[in-house]
Amino acid sequence: MCTNDLKIRMLGEFSISYQGKPVLKEKNQATKTMHLLQILLYAGSEGITKERLLFCLFGQNPKGRSTNNLRVIIYNLRRLLRESGLPEEDYICVKNGSYYFVSSFLVEIDARIFESLIKSAKIVNGKDRLELLRDACDLYGGYFLPALSGEEWVLVEEAHYQHLYSTCVEEICAFLSSKGEYEALLKLCSRAADLYPFDEWQVCQIDCLTAMGRTDEALALYERTIRMYFEELQTSPSIRMMECFRRMGDRIRMNSEALGQIREILKENPPNTGAYYCVYPCFADGYRIVTRIIKQTGMSAYLLLCTVMDERKRHTEDSRNTTNISDVLKEALQMSLRRGDVFTQYNKMQYLVLLSDLNREECQMIIYQIDISFRSLERSRKIHVIYQLTPI
Repeated sequence: MCTNDLKIRMLGEFSISYQGKPVLKEKNQATKTMHLLQILLYAGSEGITKERLLFCLFGQNPKGRSTNNLRVIIYNLRRLLRESGLPEEDYICVKNGSYYFVSSFLVEIDARIFESLIKSAKIVNGKDRLELLRDACDLYGGYFLPALSGEEWVLVEEAHYQHLYSTCVEEICAFLSSKGEYEALLKLCSRAADLYPFDEWQVCQIDCLTAMGRTDEALALYERTIRMYFEELQTSPSIRMMECFRRMGDRIRMNSEALGQIREILKENPPNTGAYYCVYPCFADGYRIVTRIIKQTGMSAYLLLCTVMDERKRHTEDSRNTTNISDVLKEALQMSLRRGDVFTQYNKMQYLVLLSDLNREECQMIIYQIDISFRSLERSRKIHVIYQLTPI
């Protein structure tokens, strides 16, 4: 049964429904008119002062005509509300220097309800507390007003709600883990990982999968997470990232297998005829292993850094071509390196190569071959690759 409540979603998306039907389905939610509506709705019965409202709409240094602009935006919002299908009311109220959204019906905002559930959970214990926290997590839809993510006031509120959500999930995780309820725990942390993929919730997922004996899934998730960080973000790895990956790797425990089965698991599948490409954490482990072997055997090895630059030997920042050029360099490396060589992408425009059992002259020949391959694939003479070689 539909009520006359105006239901507002601000977590994960912005939407309005009245009597169960969507209203104000604006394609562009970042217009000043929609921005004003969202500010007034979120301010609720407390309202918002003119000074604060101007800051939220126009930033720290509003233009001299911002007051006149505000009058125009309010006029446009009133017209928009009249045409929305909502009951005929004067929704925008100005009183004692503050602005309000007022209506004869109840306005429910998911963000405020979410916060209320968290506050209610703080004053109870046991089963009641857990149920309130679970209700809060179920309600939470993601980033606060994502269409306005560049606005300073929105960033502040987003950080607040994300912290509340993370704290809530962590407490439920601790309870479920203590009870061994891994299926429920996996569902909870998987949703958190979907909402915030770079907040390390994959560690909890791997814990659950490992505890349930689903080691293959845990290993696949571990590899996907590494790929997401180092190939999609394409940033240089931070210490925090590396520690996260190590923690995830430490949690993976393989089932008991016969040696023949283990050998099959370890095989490269499908086998690649070119050089071995791996993500950075794996490359780092390979580098450390080679360093140990060198000390024992006296074998020579070199580390090669390949950097794409423009004609002035500056890092290229052409966003249109960055991904394409990076792929071209990767292909050139794959074509030119030996099958036993290992390489990885270090950031958007740099690759690392591990060359073993070669002297410097032989390394220079490989560099020459890489450059020929790159030039055959990349026709622009404004783009170059700079090679830096150092012995291990």
